[in-house]
Amino acid sequence: MAKENTKINYNEEEDILSLSRGRKIRASIDVGDFIIDIDTAGFVTGIEILDASKTLQLPEELLVNLIKASMNVTYKPNYIHINLLIQFKEKEKDVTIPLTVDLGHKSIINKRTEFAVA
Repeated sequence: MAKENTKINYNEEEDILSLSRGRKIRASIDVGDFIIDIDTAGFVTGIEILDASKTLQLPEELLVNLIKASMNVTYKPNYIHINLLIQFKEKEKDVTIPLTVDLGHKSIINKRTEFAVA
């Protein structure tokens, strides 16, 4: 199995936190300050958090110094549940994004991705 090309990036100027699995994007779903990218197989391939410091209720200085993040996605028929765990040197932030959307999955599937700062 090939290793995924995961990337995590915080753009301080735009205040956008991006997590990407490095796959080709078929569609993007806008949910408030979250943009969820879907790959050609119907799986979440990335997330962008707009106004990240405000949305996550974290100071920009902390976001600049993030260490790693993980994304756990549970796919169910007509529903997906995304849980992000963002880790800093001395703090963790847990973010949950429940979505009612049909991505074509007929059974329950769990996918976990780890992101690290290069």
